[in-house]
Amino acid sequence: MASTAPAAGDRTMSAGRVFERAFAAVRTNPTVILGLALLVGALPSLIITYLFVQLGMGSRAVLQPGALPTGGIIAMALVSSVISMVLSAIVQGAITRAAIAATEGKQVSFGDSLGTGLRVFLPLIGLAIVSALGIMLGFILLIVPGVILLLMWTVAVPALVVERHGVFGSLSRSSELTKGAKGTVFGILIVIVIAYWLLSLIFGVIGLAAYNPASITGLTVFNVIGSVILGTVFNAAWGTIQPALYVELRQWKEGTSVEALEDVFA
Repeated sequence: MASTAPAAGDRTMSAGRVFERAFAAVRTNPTVILGLALLVGALPSLIITYLFVQLGMGSRAVLQPGALPTGGIIAMALVSSVISMVLSAIVQGAITRAAIAATEGKQVSFGDSLGTGLRVFLPLIGLAIVSALGIMLGFILLIVPGVILLLMWTVAVPALVVERHGVFGSLSRSSELTKGAKGTVFGILIVIVIAYWLLSLIFGVIGLAAYNPASITGLTVFNVIGSVILGTVFNAAWGTIQPALYVELRQWKEGTSVEALEDVFA
């Protein structure tokens, strides 16, 4: 497959090329990317939800005062958050590895990609915590600072996976790469949010029609399948768009070839 790198002298920043890279990554290595998004992302999240339902967290009764100790609710929420954060870190690291290779038309195995995610999941968790706290604080401070930080740190994950600068080094690197391109990055994020919202709306409307009030949670087989599909699509899309944007920004600012990025994992 031909590279999607810009031709010599073409140093423009292109949102269209970012989406082209992301779609090309999925086309080049669909089994690995979709497999990671499903098996490491969507399915474990569904299993966690199911276990919580079995523990009674999905029932209306648990919302009644005194139904469950506050400490127990907080503990279960923390456990769920930690597990979700670990899974998200592994998925992001693994798909970044596959997407960087696929951008140059190369394929990597499921094991190689998963291994990359496992090797960097601790710093990725640290990155997730620091960035989430910073963005949340920014949103509390009149929203705009939070949006700015979100745009600045959009490619911190692939920067960490590829360049291994650590948590704060990766945030700084992302800020450097996105400088002068925040308008384009904002447009890309808006497209992702709208697409996700539309898919969620479609599944929500169909799921509402299939609602089963006789069930403890009201969930049906369609709700479960829909949740898995939506989770897989989102993990695959966001997991490939981030590194695609990272590659585009590096080629725009530094002229770095994809081959040079892929050599990092050799």
